[in-house]
Amino acid sequence: MLVIILIVAFILLLIIYLVAAFRRHDPDSAVDQERDPFFGEMARLAAAGLLYEQEERSFGRPRKSYTVTPAGEAALRTWLREPMNDPGMVRLYFAGIVGPADVVSLTRQQRQRHEQRVEHYRRIEALLSGGDADWDSARRTVELGRRFEEACLSFWANEIDLPMNAVPDPDRHRAA
Repeated sequence: MLVIILIVAFILLLIIYLVAAFRRHDPDSAVDQERDPFFGEMARLAAAGLLYEQEERSFGRPRKSYTVTPAGEAALRTWLREPMNDPGMVRLYFAGIVGPADVVSLTRQQRQRHEQRVEHYRRIEALLSGGDADWDSARRTVELGRRFEEACLSFWANEIDLPMNAVPDPDRHRAA
């Protein structure tokens, strides 16, 4: 009887191992998508022709390296120029790829967006002012949001004066 129980347990363990092995190599498996979301995105960009994918065979698992294609660089430049609802930090990171005029345009968009948000927080603060102590946490949260937006606004206002990728005028520094 003990032998039969051990055989059944061994078969169940073998089945579990095989199912896990098949799921690990299934491209449609949610397990793979959760494990490697970054590399899944890289494969998608390579399939779209925006990246070159090179497989390197060495000791251990094969590794892949990616290089941006000319089409990928063009798509990145286009993406950097379109308006979107983000804090602008990712676009500013890639400022060396686009011209100073594009950075100034991004800066103006971000400045306007943060001005609108500061005004929105001020209206909420006006609604919450004069309330009872039950609203203290709400007031503090709104104050934090307003302060954050004001800090972003200050950053983008300074960025308009001298964009990160602008070439400073060397004659201006000599004259001073």
